[in-house]
Amino acid sequence: MLDSLLMSGNNIQIVLERRVGRKVMGCLTIGIIIGFLVCLKVAPEMSMGGLIFFGILFAMVLLSKRHDYGGKRNIILSTQGIRFSEGVTFYKPATIPWNELGEVKHLKKVSIDRTNHGTIESVYNILELKKTGILEHAKPSVIHYCNDFGRQVLNSTTTFTAERAVELIEKLRDAGSEKARIQILKDNNKGKNPEEVKKRLKNVPWKHRLVRYCPTCKVIFVVDGRKEQSEQRCHSCGSNEIYEDEDEYLKTLDKGA
Repeated sequence: MLDSLLMSGNNIQIVLERRVGRKVMGCLTIGIIIGFLVCLKVAPEMSMGGLIFFGILFAMVLLSKRHDYGGKRNIILSTQGIRFSEGVTFYKPATIPWNELGEVKHLKKVSIDRTNHGTIESVYNILELKKTGILEHAKPSVIHYCNDFGRQVLNSTTTFTAERAVELIEKLRDAGSEKARIQILKDNNKGKNPEEVKKRLKNVPWKHRLVRYCPTCKVIFVVDGRKEQSEQRCHSCGSNEIYEDEDEYLKTLDKGA
């Protein structure tokens, strides 16, 4: 019953997808193909070995990440509950109504890989959701949320870091009525359609395109430099508390300390 409500066209909902992560995966895939073509050009006698190597690498990347960035891994927040794909390696669909949702935790996982050129640090964010009642002491549901790219609202420029996602989930859980949840969902999806933003930026000359950073969403975006600073806002949350970069934002924190 809840699943049908979540998917109802009349039901207000926020769908969180890994749009940026999916684009990065696409760029990585293109990079692997270009790498193979370069190797083929430089050392054509190694074409068969290179073909096998890059073919295996290409297949491994696609197969290991194919489900990670697909629609089945989206998180759906509605007035009725939360639906998600549970697990890290193996996934299964799960749904928790708001009145059954208990504690929500954000865990940041850091893995360090050592190479000949130094160390590579990978950060990943995981959400743990516990149920209330008799299932309170059961193993929590695990959502493999994202790396530092966050998740984006479907058909919107709104971005949610893992921290913001936890805050939103807790607000929806603690809301006292369906009406309150409707308002929460509306208030947390203020981003514009990505295609509209692209079209608007096309009309902005390159010399007037300024890169800005939003500390709330932790995203970098482009604004029209011809506008007054008070009119320059984050494409994700609509805030005008934006900075040239993260370093400038951190400096303001140091001054206030």
